Amino acid sequence: MARRLAIFGISGRTGHELARVAGIKGWEVCGFVRPTSKGEGAVIHGRIVRGNFEDFDRVVETIADSQAVCCMIGPRPPYTDVFCATATAAIIAAMKQANCKRLVCQTGAMIGPAPNRSRPMEWMARAFATWHPQVMRDREEQERLVELSGLDWTIVKPPLLTDSSPQGQAQASSSLRVGLLSKVSRASLAAFILDEIQTGRFVRQRIFVKG
Repeated sequence: MARRLAIFGISGRTGHELARVAGIKGWEVCGFVRPTSKGEGAVIHGRIVRGNFEDFDRVVETIADSQAVCCMIGPRPPYTDVFCATATAAIIAAMKQANCKRLVCQTGAMIGPAPNRSRPMEWMARAFATWHPQVMRDREEQERLVELSGLDWTIVKPPLLTDSSPQGQAQASSSLRVGLLSKVSRASLAAFILDEIQTGRFVRQRIFVKG
């Protein structure tokens, strides 16, 4: 039986890359795409489900028969679409209905308190929270919902994402030092996420990733 992975946020560049890498590694992918999404991720050995997060049956359909769910949703500039917490609550509820326990949720290195951020990056995080308070509160609530979900979750917190080729295996730790120059390629992040789904090294942890 083929392994099945549900991806929310597949229309973004990072979700697109995860779908591509997962397909190469033999996963069947099912991606959820909102009508307002401007792109559509490359799905290998899989399909697309179209709908809004209010369409609960469509969310459940995306997750059905999956071994794991990746939540890679996020707002884009100018940050007027604040939806992550509400969408993640729907995903968690649908996972419980579909009896799927494994959730990997990507947020960002600037979300929430983190003593491992450099001082300049901490200043940047505070500035972003000042400029976009609703977005920051929404993302913090998203992480809180994941942590309280009762699922086998991992929160992945990359710094700057790039489209460059992978430069070896990504570094990952709950206390990994990150700064303004820290970055990770989308390909390396996708490889890390797939490995984490299979190994479960960081279940119920917030993990920073760079490479």
